[in-house]
Amino acid sequence: MTATYRTGTYYGETEQMHIWEITDEHGIAAELYVSLDHHEIMSIEVRADRRGEGLARELFEAADAQIGIYHTLDAHMTPEGQAFFEAVGGEQVTECHITHCACTDIAA
Repeated sequence: MTATYRTGTYYGETEQMHIWEITDEHGIAAELYVSLDHHEIMSIEVRADRRGEGLARELFEAADAQIGIYHTLDAHMTPEGQAFFEAVGGEQVTECHITHCACTDIAA
């Protein structure tokens, strides 16, 4: 399987994003959404039956090699997102880019 790239929206949202996907015979197995303007990871999703196979890492590496991407601030990460960040490493954004966010956790 290979990660493919396209642009599009996140499930009904209006903002365009970079999207990398891995598909299999059952459809989308894993997908990565990255903001167009700041190259910030907005979402990584892996279908339950494909978790633990390294698909999220494969998407991350493909996206980072293609455009250079950044993890979001700690305050915006789920516990799973934080574990992923620790596992794959990489750069993190240094300020919040979300409109109307009450975030006060700014990365050092």
